[in-house]
Amino acid sequence: MKKLIAFLSPISYLLSPTVAHATITNVAVPGGGGGDQGKQFAVTVGTLWQTIIIVGGLAFMMYFLWGAVNWILSGGEKSKLEDAKNHITQGLIGLAILVASYVIIKFLQAALGIDLLNVKWPTAG
Repeated sequence: MKKLIAFLSPISYLLSPTVAHATITNVAVPGGGGGDQGKQFAVTVGTLWQTIIIVGGLAFMMYFLWGAVNWILSGGEKSKLEDAKNHITQGLIGLAILVASYVIIKFLQAALGIDLLNVKWPTAG
């Protein structure tokens, strides 16, 4: 029994929940230097949107090129040609969605008069 208690004591200590009230800062991440939570959220949303646009643009390029290569290699077969057309069409639809999101953001910025992707929060003092 003593051996079991001696074995379980360190394990229970490691598994017990502890509360830490520390601020984590990362100056390499935009807005990650600590500070206002609202500003950090806005910076995170803006960075996330920009990342999605970049990844979506790269995905469009790859999908569009995949369709173009399939078109070239189809050899006149109707099924392969239809598949290539579908890839190209879906790639263009994805690009249209990316452009539409950019246009919507820019329209809202002009209409509201604020930079939605680089929010400047008012501070006291």
